[in-house]
Amino acid sequence: MPEAMLAWGRHSQCAAERTPELAAGGSDNVMIHFMRRGAFQMHQTGGPDVICESGHVYIDPNEVAGTSRFLAEGTEAFYISLPRSTVAGLRGINDHLRLRVDATPQWRLLQCYGEALFADMDMLTPEQIALSSRHLQDLAISAFSARDPGPLAETMAARLRLIKEDIASLLHQPDLTPELIAARHGISSRYLRMIFASEATTFRAYVLQQRLHRAHATLWDPAAIMRTISDVAGATGFSDLSWFNQSYRRRYGQSPRETRAEAMTARLTPSPD
Repeated sequence: MPEAMLAWGRHSQCAAERTPELAAGGSDNVMIHFMRRGAFQMHQTGGPDVICESGHVYIDPNEVAGTSRFLAEGTEAFYISLPRSTVAGLRGINDHLRLRVDATPQWRLLQCYGEALFADMDMLTPEQIALSSRHLQDLAISAFSARDPGPLAETMAARLRLIKEDIASLLHQPDLTPELIAARHGISSRYLRMIFASEATTFRAYVLQQRLHRAHATLWDPAAIMRTISDVAGATGFSDLSWFNQSYRRRYGQSPRETRAEAMTARLTPSPD
């Protein structure tokens, strides 16, 4: 599936090792083990020895070496593997990794949805599969967040800085949408909205603010004195000049032309010194 992998396994009593070489050559996905029957023992580098039975979930960082031992004949497990970017910004994610957690209602909902997709995948269109993949990621976010709701400040702040830098490089594009930015950063649109909500704003409000700020700076720039108002508007992503003028006046209390005139007057006025 796009941005997700599903698997089901029945295991005999055996041991399986993920060597450091295998771990280094794999992805950085987070694999979620849902125990359906039997039991297994897991030890990964940096984590404790844990035993998982039915009703337990194990969160496996795919890039970490370790050994798993299936303790009962016919042990069954269902697996969902997700890109790290899907869950990296959640509070408590590091507390989940390499640990056994109880299957809360949120985890069970994720498991049931994943198993239903696994069973009916052949009957779905590519568009339905892509939509289901996004649903799967949203359910995973809900499950990880249930233990300690809300974003991890440090992780989210780092991601927000990258997103803001990306937005700054794309302000000239009129079709700068949440979906575009979310796709460029490998996250869901819902998570993108959550990131901006943490700063008490929205994606669209932030983009508008940045466009107006850049337009204002351009109008004050002596090097841009020959550029028309419509050119400044277009260069900052405004495809509608009327909307640009309205938004600008609401933000700065004057029209773009008045800002330019004020800037020219300021440059021509001698300094008191």
